Amino acid sequence: MEHLLYLGTLIAVWVIVALAANLVIGYTGMMAMGQAAYLGVGAYVTATLNILLGVNFYFALLLGAVAGALAAAITLLPLRRIGGFYFALATLGVNFVFFDIFHNLAPRVEGSEGLYGLQLPGLFASSGPRFAATLAIAVLCVLLCQRVVASPLGRALRATRDRPDALAALGKDPRHYQMVVWTFAGALTGLAGGLYAATLFYIDPTLFTLDASILILVYIGVGGLASTAGSVLGVILLIAFNESLRFIGLPSQFVGPLQQAMYGLLLIGLMIFRRRGLMGEYDFRE
Repeated sequence: MEHLLYLGTLIAVWVIVALAANLVIGYTGMMAMGQAAYLGVGAYVTATLNILLGVNFYFALLLGAVAGALAAAITLLPLRRIGGFYFALATLGVNFVFFDIFHNLAPRVEGSEGLYGLQLPGLFASSGPRFAATLAIAVLCVLLCQRVVASPLGRALRATRDRPDALAALGKDPRHYQMVVWTFAGALTGLAGGLYAATLFYIDPTLFTLDASILILVYIGVGGLASTAGSVLGVILLIAFNESLRFIGLPSQFVGPLQQAMYGLLLIGLMIFRRRGLMGEYDFRE
C-alpha cells in the first residue's frame, strides 16, 4: 500500500509538470526541451530553504514556485528572437547550464551529492496525507489550466501558435503571450519541483538532466498536444508502464536501458502514426 501511495503522489507531481509543458508546447507552439531545469530550481529552492534555513515547508514551496517563474522569465528573455529548431536547441542549453549549476554550486548536505532531511509538516509527513495533499494540488492545477486555455488568454496562445502574423496585425505582440505562458509554466514546474523533493525526500543534480526533459516530452507526446486531459493520461499510462516492467523479472541493470529503448520506439511510432498523441488537439504539421 505504501508503494501505491508513493506512485500516486509521483503521478500527481508529474501531471503538474506535464500540464505546464503542454501549455508551452501544445497550446503556444514553443518547442521547449529543457523544462527539467525549472523543476530543479523549484526543488532546490524549496529544499534549501527548508533544510538549511529552517523555513516553513509551505512558505518554501511557494518560494520554489516563484523561483521557477523567475528562472523561466529570465532564461526566456535572450531566446525571444529565435524560433523553431534553434529555439529548441537553445532550451537544451538552458537545461545543461542549470544542471551544471546544481552540480557545482547548489548546496548539499555534508557527505552526499544532494539534499535530504526535509522538515515536513503533518500533511506531508506520512504517505497517505501526502498523496491526498499532492493530488488535491494537482487537481487544482488541472482546473486552473483548463480555465486558462478556455479564456481569452488561451485563444491568444493558440493564435500565437497558429497565426502570429494575424495576432500582430491586431496590435498584440505574440512575444508578450509567450513570456506570460512561459513564466506561468515555470511557476507550475517550480511548484512541482518542491512537491517532488517532498515525495523523494532526497534530491541531487542527476534528477534534472536532459533525460528528465525528454521524459516530459514523452508524457505530453503520448497523451496529446494541446490537451489538458492528455497531459494527465500520458503520465498515468507511462508510469504504469514503468511499473509493469517490475513483473517481467529482468535483472535491475537491464530495466533502465529497456525503458529508454521503449520510450524511443514509442516516440518513433507516435511521430509516424499519431503525431497528435492519444487525446491531442494539435499537430505540428498543421
